[in-house]
Amino acid sequence: MALKPCKSCKHSVSTSAKTCPSCGVANPGVTGLQQIGGFVILAIIIGVAVSIFSSGSKDQPVETVAQSATKLMYKITEDEFSEGQPRRVKVLLNQRFTEEELAEVSKIIQANSKSNAEMTFIGFRVEGQSDKAYWAQVKFTPDYESTLYGLSVQEYQQLKALDLKDYPDRIGSWLRDGTLGHVMVLYQRDGKFFIDSIFPTGGKNTVSYIGQKLPDGGLRLQTPDNAFGEYYVIDAKGTLQGWGENGVYLTLPPNQPAS
Repeated sequence: MALKPCKSCKHSVSTSAKTCPSCGVANPGVTGLQQIGGFVILAIIIGVAVSIFSSGSKDQPVETVAQSATKLMYKITEDEFSEGQPRRVKVLLNQRFTEEELAEVSKIIQANSKSNAEMTFIGFRVEGQSDKAYWAQVKFTPDYESTLYGLSVQEYQQLKALDLKDYPDRIGSWLRDGTLGHVMVLYQRDGKFFIDSIFPTGGKNTVSYIGQKLPDGGLRLQTPDNAFGEYYVIDAKGTLQGWGENGVYLTLPPNQPAS
């Protein structure tokens, strides 16, 4: 049996004794400094445990999970769930994700749900996206399934890098997103206006237009037969708007081509 001097009367007592048999003091073998040290160690252990379990965040950079040269960010703008109904989530991306990155962030969002929904629908849009529809949609039913509605990363980069040096008479160009995303190039030749639609596959479609100068410096374009009653307006700043019987259906900022 190990012995130690009592902290009060200094008589020898067992280290496991709860009271001193000579003076009756409690915990005779434990000093005040040792008690404080024990509390400090306990506090450190609790603090570390709290830090570990409270450090998670639902809205975090994807690069903490998928390493990328560019900082990939996402923001949940809406998250709805009703008992017996699928969970519906809307997400805003700071840029287009690859299929692998899209799958990874989708699974993070799915895993961080507090609902018990059997199915989850996630709609993704991209910052600055001109198309009003989702850029992509993911479904967990419960298996993962993705559908891309807009231009992929590769297609977008390909169109942004288009060399338009073959259009010395180019008036303007615009990048249109969507299922059939393409670059629109407006030019004038022999007094006529044309728009070439150039697709990521290399295909091209050409349509001729009748142009009318507007008082504010803009330009109105419509096809010769104007069969659908639709037309384009390019304002003085180069923004293109598509007009129809219900008003503006398309707005595209000027594209900045490679050349």
